[in-house]
Amino acid sequence: MLFNQELIYIAAEKTALSNAEGNFARKVAVLALQEPSSAANREFLTKVLAAANLNLTQDTLLAEIPAQEPVCIAPDLQQRKPGHILVFGISPAQLGLSIQISLYQPTAFYGATWLFADALSTLEPDKNRKSQLWNGIKTMFL
Repeated sequence: MLFNQELIYIAAEKTALSNAEGNFARKVAVLALQEPSSAANREFLTKVLAAANLNLTQDTLLAEIPAQEPVCIAPDLQQRKPGHILVFGISPAQLGLSIQISLYQPTAFYGATWLFADALSTLEPDKNRKSQLWNGIKTMFL
């Protein structure tokens, strides 16, 4: 019998960064919702990170995660030890985390600074959300 207060998560078979690309030189993990417009999203993400003096290919690990596919971030936190984690369009629950976090607010959690934001395709055309994202990224990196 389940009660409303009980939470059940599907145990993920793969880690969030298992298919990630990049050299990870500055220990920045980027988790983005996999979307049909991924080429345009990657271009936008490259520009945002460049403004914070980060190179997407050299400084980060980028993982694009399909919607509704549960993944587990805990093994990545223990093995790869990212210092910063940027999450675009993915909920904490999809990452196997049972936390509530405000969008665009850098938060220290489990040995890393996290920034959750809307999906890249939602951010790019929205000036207000881009401004909120930029303020959070400045706090983290500049």
